[in-house]
Amino acid sequence: MFYTMEEAAVLGGFLELYLERDSVDPAVRERHRKFRQGLLGGALERTDYEWAAAALGFLRPQWWPEHEDHRALENALLKTRTLASKKE
Repeated sequence: MFYTMEEAAVLGGFLELYLERDSVDPAVRERHRKFRQGLLGGALERTDYEWAAAALGFLRPQWWPEHEDHRALENALLKTRTLASKKE
C-alpha cells in the first residue's frame, strides 16, 4: 500500500462522506466502492489514483471550507496526484 494507515483513513472517510449519498450518481458510488476496496486491500492501480485525484479535486470546493484539517486532506490530494503520475 502506498498510503499510510492514517492517510488511507482520512482519504477513505472523506470520500465515503461525500460519495455514498443517495444524490450521487450510482456509477460514481460504484467507482468509489471499487477504489475503497483497492485502498483497503492495498491493490490500487494507476486508474484508481487518477480517479481519486479527480474526485478530490472536484470535491475540493466542498471540503476546503467545511473541514478544519485542511492539511490532511490537501496532503492526501497531493500524494494521490503524485502516485497517479508515477504508478504504472
